[in-house]
Amino acid sequence: MTEETIVAMYDTPAHAEAAMRDLKTANVPPNAISSHAQGGTAGGTTAAPAREPGFWSSLFGGESADSAVYDRSVASGSTVVTVKVPEQHKSQVVEILERYDPIDFDDRAASYGTTQTTTTTMAAAPVTVAVAAAPLPKAAMTATGDDTIKVMEERLTVSKRAVNNGGARVRSYVVETPVEEQVSLHSETVRIERHPVTNGAPVTAADFTERVVEMTETHEEAVVGKTARVVEEISLRKEASDRVEKVRDTVRSTKVDVEQVPAVEATTTTTTAATKLAAAPPMPAAPANPKR
Repeated sequence: MTEETIVAMYDTPAHAEAAMRDLKTANVPPNAISSHAQGGTAGGTTAAPAREPGFWSSLFGGESADSAVYDRSVASGSTVVTVKVPEQHKSQVVEILERYDPIDFDDRAASYGTTQTTTTTMAAAPVTVAVAAAPLPKAAMTATGDDTIKVMEERLTVSKRAVNNGGARVRSYVVETPVEEQVSLHSETVRIERHPVTNGAPVTAADFTERVVEMTETHEEAVVGKTARVVEEISLRKEASDRVEKVRDTVRSTKVDVEQVPAVEATTTTTTAATKLAAAPPMPAAPANPKR
């Protein structure tokens, strides 16, 4: 496991103390954090005073123009905070250090007349220290990740729902159909018949009285009537049946392979918060100290 040293400078001790407090809250071990200010060091590490020759080279793997920048910054009252963390936790540490307005290293170097090339070259080529650094505890830096893998599986659940398959509808309505029937009709007509009498029958006085004879003519006419009767009944009913259907689908689950990882000798590399983490180009991360 590769370990890196992240460096940030603050003009005020209060900002440095706040940054270290947040680092400890994020489960960074106290012995991985140290601060270097005028008069000595603070924190969990044991280091020589900041002004002692060779102190910065012990952090950065050799003397360079950057050491002079740190020396002059500390002499002017700045505080340098260093954090040793595994590479996978570097971006979180940088984010915490940036919260409290660290000094832009390039601007500070330019103000001291130190070229930026020296700083960039040093940060872009981290030096491996012969002594392997103690790795962080496994429980450290849990604020941004979880070292637990959840094993999951899906289970098939089958429910039922009614589906409309159509149906039948019965509607009654009235239609009129022309029909005809033949019927025999009877009629009676009165006719007046006259017959001459030639037999000489005598007439009496009673025959000379008034008399009226009437006969009524009649005829039949068709009278139409209608009768209704039920000729058929139509009704709807349902026939229910049950069937067994086999449902097929796929379910997902996660499998976990557990293997032992062999131990790898740890190395320590150093970079500064102001060099935008150029020391580890394969792992993208937020800039450690953008120019303001």
